[in-house]
Amino acid sequence: MQKRIFSFIQKKYLCTLCCSQNNLPWANAFYYVFDEENRRLIYVTGEQTYHSKVMQENPNVSGTIFTPTRFHPSLQGIQFTGKTKLLKGKEYETAKELYKKEYSHELIDKLSIWEVQLEYVRLIDNSLGLFSTVEWKRNESQNNIIPDNIPV
Repeated sequence: MQKRIFSFIQKKYLCTLCCSQNNLPWANAFYYVFDEENRRLIYVTGEQTYHSKVMQENPNVSGTIFTPTRFHPSLQGIQFTGKTKLLKGKEYETAKELYKKEYSHELIDKLSIWEVQLEYVRLIDNSLGLFSTVEWKRNESQNNIIPDNIPV
């Protein structure tokens, strides 16, 4: 993954996650942990929630990670797509351990652990020039920077 994108995701802790059922979108905010090795976001939520039920039927999600700010030359933010999954067994235990390294709350043991396998990530980074973007796609060896003349 492009280092600039990884660094941004690693420094943040809150994302929006959007799912859809029957062409009706739904969005939630989650505290996450970024698992660099597996290029995934790990989050917790209850299985009884509307969004959990929707994501079990349709795992395709999109989301954002950003720092709220007024329009400014240093504006940065992430847009992403991915596939979410309710974790069980060994996957659950590994993800829970990663999550608990960052957060300590009694509810973690009572909630389900989920992942979003990132498929596409786009970083908007005005520090590279107004509305410049850096993109990453799973299974692509090349990372794209738009426009091409911006140094990374």
